[in-house]
Amino acid sequence: MSDSSIIEALNKQLIRPLKQVKKISWITKGYVLNEKHQVTHLSIFKCRLNGSIPKEVFELKHLEYIDIRENEINQLPDEIQQLIQLRYLDIRNNGLHSLPESIGQLKILERLYLGQNSFTTVPAEIGRLESINLVDLSENQISSGCEQLLKAKQLRNIYLNNNQLSDFPFDKVGLNQIDELVLLDNPLKEQHGMVRDKINHLVL
Repeated sequence: MSDSSIIEALNKQLIRPLKQVKKISWITKGYVLNEKHQVTHLSIFKCRLNGSIPKEVFELKHLEYIDIRENEINQLPDEIQQLIQLRYLDIRNNGLHSLPESIGQLKILERLYLGQNSFTTVPAEIGRLESINLVDLSENQISSGCEQLLKAKQLRNIYLNNNQLSDFPFDKVGLNQIDELVLLDNPLKEQHGMVRDKINHLVL
């Protein structure tokens, strides 16, 4: 089935059909086709998906970017592993509290936005993402698991503001491993032995 046919099937499940656009922005719904008529970018934010992602999304094998914000999604299915070209996944403002182990199959995923969900600990699966550069876990209820982030060797930008963290494993941060770490609005204790020159931009 062609990507255009998959979009047609997907549109039947949405309140309003998606339109082809030249560029996706954070306020744009729609999809982008490349020169081979393959869907590379898809935005279905605030589409009233009511907790589940349509199976057609996982049939779009050439997706590099997907925005699924504000859809009451409480579980990311194992089928996410099928999107092996994915570089950018935005699933903020839903009801997620965990990630499937299969997300580790996304070998070139670079940016993962999980803010405004229901996480209470940092998912261990993030540490297995080989190419991840940025993780946004802001505005959750996270109180533990930050060491999992440091297992992701390419991770440079971490956003953990507005959580329930009392500490962060600064002693385990490698020299210049992190470019930006935001920990605003957490009940942090005094950080003994914190080495600030390991982090280029630290916001407490």
